[in-house]
Amino acid sequence: MDVQWPARRRDVIEALDVLASEPPTTDGAGHDPRWPDVTNAVHWLVDDTFWDIHDPADSIGTILRDQREAVVVRRVVAAVVAVSERQGATSTDARWFADEG
Repeated sequence: MDVQWPARRRDVIEALDVLASEPPTTDGAGHDPRWPDVTNAVHWLVDDTFWDIHDPADSIGTILRDQREAVVVRRVVAAVVAVSERQGATSTDARWFADEG
């Protein structure tokens, strides 16, 4: 199945890749030097999709291909939201990477 919004899907896949990879060495200000950085990865995965409010399954056909992808995204979004609640949305990338959860 192809999706209606392939560019948004690419953003989501890049965001998932950032979140799944080993944390980088942050710069002197505690920021992720990669592109996309963790801040943009979270933005693309949560803020741009509203998956913290709406079920990712609602995006099957537009961004996601199937229920399997929706389940994985739902789990990642739940973890990102939990870190955000513990660290704060404006915390440095270094604090996000150091989160124990």
